[in-house]
Amino acid sequence: MWTEVLVAVGAALVAALIGWPLVPAFLRLTHSGPGSRPERTGAEDVEVLRGGLWVGIVERALIAGAIVLGRPELMAVVIAVKGLGRFAEIKSSAAAGERFIIGTFVSIAFASLVGVVGWAIIA
Repeated sequence: MWTEVLVAVGAALVAALIGWPLVPAFLRLTHSGPGSRPERTGAEDVEVLRGGLWVGIVERALIAGAIVLGRPELMAVVIAVKGLGRFAEIKSSAAAGERFIIGTFVSIAFASLVGVVGWAIIA
């Protein structure tokens, strides 16, 4: 039992700490991809949701830990709480909504990958 807990904690830390620079880097790539403005004058503000960094860190840790412990259904709870908590901000801004969706997908994908690796270690 303690082995599973230790692997879950390790996976949660790996997902949180490695995902910390990974997700923002991916979001920066979206500013120069298809559909972006041809030129940035510097006057445009990139909308950032307050607390998003910490929300992402906790999200990745919870998802990776849940998968390692064989409880992937807890991902739905994490995503639902995150979405409900951000609903007003997402609804009021298309740019914030887009960043939210892209960041959440990248974050979930990375945390799931780490969680599956951890689950395979204890299986």
